[in-house]
Amino acid sequence: MKVDAFDNQCLERTREVCQKLFHGNYITEYVFAPNDALKKANEDYSFVMAHYEAIEELLDRCGWELCHDPRAGVLYLSSDYAQAKMILTQLESYFLLAMRLIYDDKKTQASASGEVFVTAREIVEQLTSLNAIDQVNKRDRGKALRTLAGKNIVAKMTGKWEDPDVRLAILPSIVCALSPDKTKAAAQMLTASTETQEDEVDES
Repeated sequence: MKVDAFDNQCLERTREVCQKLFHGNYITEYVFAPNDALKKANEDYSFVMAHYEAIEELLDRCGWELCHDPRAGVLYLSSDYAQAKMILTQLESYFLLAMRLIYDDKKTQASASGEVFVTAREIVEQLTSLNAIDQVNKRDRGKALRTLAGKNIVAKMTGKWEDPDVRLAILPSIVCALSPDKTKAAAQMLTASTETQEDEVDES
């Protein structure tokens, strides 16, 4: 294997980035520091790209496919094993959907490299407009956002997780986590469910 030629320092960095991929799902080209809206280059991303073939071969031996979306600047893992899939609660899935919709909408308004920022209040309002939820308490809201941050979908900029006005950066990994087709299908399903419920109310 190509990693056999790595020195101890390079092997240790390989272990580190692989663990981050296992637990965080995504490694983005750029990262944000708390309270700083300016992004900086991600050293983990640079390391993987510099040793891509060797790390790809190593992960393949373990049943993982190393994937790279160069347009989004995102590295992530894929696997056919069910245990490897990212499991989210219904609320976390709803938050993911809302953030993808917001990301797409704001990205069209920003420059090609423009960052997308959002508040928890905007996310909840998006879900309310889809009639996905009526309301969500601050504990569940904070827990859902922490989970998605742990999966490198979103990064906290300012505020506390439970605050409705906590400011977040939606990371480009969102486009790998939820494809356009799945986003459209999920939004249509929620809309159709709402329309059916309204028709049932009218008929009663």
